[in-house]
Amino acid sequence: MQSPPNTAYSVRLQSAWLLVRLAAQNVARRRVRALFLGLAIMLGVGVGFATFTTGWAINAGVGTSFARMGADLVVVPRNTLVNLTSSLLTVQPTEETLAATLVDQLKAIPGVGRVAPQQIVQTLIGGRPINLIAFDPGQDFSVRPWLRERRSGPMTGDDLLVGGRLTERVGEKIALCDKTLEVFGRLGRTGVGPFDEAYFLTFEALQGLTSATDQGVGSSTPCLRAKSGRVSAFLLQLAPSAQLEQVKFTIAQLPDIKVVEGNSVLTASRQSLGTLLAGVGVFTGLLLLASLILIALLFSAIIQERYREIGLLRAMGAKPRQVMSILLAEASLSTVLGGLGGLGFGICVLMLFERSIAQHFLSLGVPFAWPPLGVIALTALAFVLLSGLLGVLGALLPAWRVCRIDPYVLIQSEGK
Repeated sequence: MQSPPNTAYSVRLQSAWLLVRLAAQNVARRRVRALFLGLAIMLGVGVGFATFTTGWAINAGVGTSFARMGADLVVVPRNTLVNLTSSLLTVQPTEETLAATLVDQLKAIPGVGRVAPQQIVQTLIGGRPINLIAFDPGQDFSVRPWLRERRSGPMTGDDLLVGGRLTERVGEKIALCDKTLEVFGRLGRTGVGPFDEAYFLTFEALQGLTSATDQGVGSSTPCLRAKSGRVSAFLLQLAPSAQLEQVKFTIAQLPDIKVVEGNSVLTASRQSLGTLLAGVGVFTGLLLLASLILIALLFSAIIQERYREIGLLRAMGAKPRQVMSILLAEASLSTVLGGLGGLGFGICVLMLFERSIAQHFLSLGVPFAWPPLGVIALTALAFVLLSGLLGVLGALLPAWRVCRIDPYVLIQSEGK
């Protein structure tokens, strides 16, 4: 014997469907007003969706460009020579090193945002001198942003990166100190010779090569000697609110070190990027607040015009909660339809951006990549839901106020 249908669920479903039908009929009866409301929401949602998507791409591209600037400051032993480029990418190989434990002291200095240690060792490969630059992938901010192509997965102790001028390809094997390492990725050309002609590997991989040297494994490949627990330089990136001269002065108090400063204009630009993006976020929030107030004023006028209609509904037995549900359903339906139209408008704006702004950024060498498809889909859904929410919030107070008025007062009202 089959179980009886869920009567309560069926009743709720029928009530919800009836509510949607009534809302759609009321919206259709006032097409011009619904059209203008939908256009207002369409413009807001379309511009917001296009701005967010384009802002994501520009922020990622500009962020990558700023990351490629390298360090704001570099801390090296006092007698070390630094390759003075605008991004402070390289340090000349030298026997002078610093203790790796110095990283904790540097991180504790107010104004220091990130610290990336590097150890540079020179060796011979194929009869020519090559710099091996060891870095920590978890702390690095000056090497990985230059990755142009790479293998999937994380970088391990058996992998290395090759500079932009070297010929090795991803997946190719390279013999070092009778150990075989695989090319994990290739870097783009930076214009800095020692950087473009170097191999980059993890500290773990460098220590593995050093162990092979210490054990005297083979003699066919020239080996190297690197000091464990020592680094050649610390690359520093300042916090957004940090004062460059103040941080530099504090670091200079440490013994036996030298602090070299990068391009101060680039440093100031990178620090200002976060403030600019925060300002855009605040501006967007104020726009949403202004839209909410506008919708509230519009629905206040709409509901006031319908006082007699609402009073008759109440007089025929409609409960305040039911009337309020109808009004809110009308508001959300109108704004959701406007939001769906806004997505189409936003996509058109994005196509225009792709032919203008994106091409301009690419011509300047700034990476420009749209967000992943999943992010775009979630953003579109969020903006449609936001448009419906704005409609509900905008109509909530006017609907609540009219439902508190007695039916006979509403019927006698002239809609003023």
